[in-house]
Amino acid sequence: MSSWLFIFGRTHDLSLSELEAFADKPVTRLTPDVARVEGFLPEDNPAEFLRALGGTVKISLEKGRIQNLTARELLPYLEGLGEQLTFGISVYGSTATPDTETLRQMKKALLEGGIRARYVLPHDGNVLTSVVITKQHIRELVIVAGGDGFIVGETAAVQDFQEWNERDYGRPYADPKAGMLPPKVARMAVNLASSQIGQIGQIGQKVLLDPFCGMGTILGEALLAGWQVIGSDQSEEVIGKAKKNLEWLVGLTRPRPVIKFFVSDATHVTQHIANESVDAIVTEPFMGPTNGGNGNVKNIMKGLEKLYIGCLRDWHHILKPGGKVVIALPEYAVGGRIYFVKNVIDRCEIIGYTVTLGPLSYSRPQAIVKRKFFVLTKK
Repeated sequence: MSSWLFIFGRTHDLSLSELEAFADKPVTRLTPDVARVEGFLPEDNPAEFLRALGGTVKISLEKGRIQNLTARELLPYLEGLGEQLTFGISVYGSTATPDTETLRQMKKALLEGGIRARYVLPHDGNVLTSVVITKQHIRELVIVAGGDGFIVGETAAVQDFQEWNERDYGRPYADPKAGMLPPKVARMAVNLASSQIGQIGQIGQKVLLDPFCGMGTILGEALLAGWQVIGSDQSEEVIGKAKKNLEWLVGLTRPRPVIKFFVSDATHVTQHIANESVDAIVTEPFMGPTNGGNGNVKNIMKGLEKLYIGCLRDWHHILKPGGKVVIALPEYAVGGRIYFVKNVIDRCEIIGYTVTLGPLSYSRPQAIVKRKFFVLTKK
């Protein structure tokens, strides 16, 4: 039975939870940014599985173990392919890395075996990026520190950075004030909702709502994951831009998905949607001012708590039993103190939800307002 190594991007905990939502086998965390799953991934098409994940940047097939990072122990994992080879090594969970002399010895041994070889070093740290691996067609060995030595894997698929960049920067409209989540994080949030209905590709006729849809980033990722989607926002102008973004995205999907929009305050979506008709709500709600509130943080937190609690009460009616809310809640770092909408989580049980996951952190570098993702399940 094959074992697979999943290498995460920057949002380690969120990425792990996303993987756990889909794996039908136990997930073992080896390092903060690497997890192992045994036997559930078909060897013939790991790239297709990777395309469905937002937080995993590489999938590697585990090949064996070594005691030391030497040319003699590493070389057997590069044998058996063609007459020409570009190789590289990434190390996770350890500051140790093969030095340049080790890589030269490997190159020399390959040349002596009739393989014209060259190696590529990481530009920063111990890890080759998916961009470098793709552009230079590198055969990569992934080394993970573990136990008495190192696990060795060979990378079978890397995240398609061009596809993700196109969805982020190629769409007709973008507005940081009307949607801060990048597509990768939006996909992870959508996938957390998918755990209630099984594996990738089995979503079928399930309906997902984003009642703070902004530019439609979450809706777009949900579409690509196979959901029927509904988007709402209190601004008609924002809805118009979201429609254009999804019309642009629909050209990338087959068959044509179901998309609905309406203009509404997020606390009154029950006026537009039938009771118990939505399988999941995934959203990044209004977060308050991005500058931290200019010293008025406590009042901002109270206002946001009132808004979110009002939303959850309203949404409870339209969710199916067992339906999920995946929501990003704000955490402010101001004046050396941390402020969070704690009452929202404290009151979930009273409103009719169980907190089944969270907090899972996400933030942009130097951000005053950070996100804490929670998964709430309707009782």
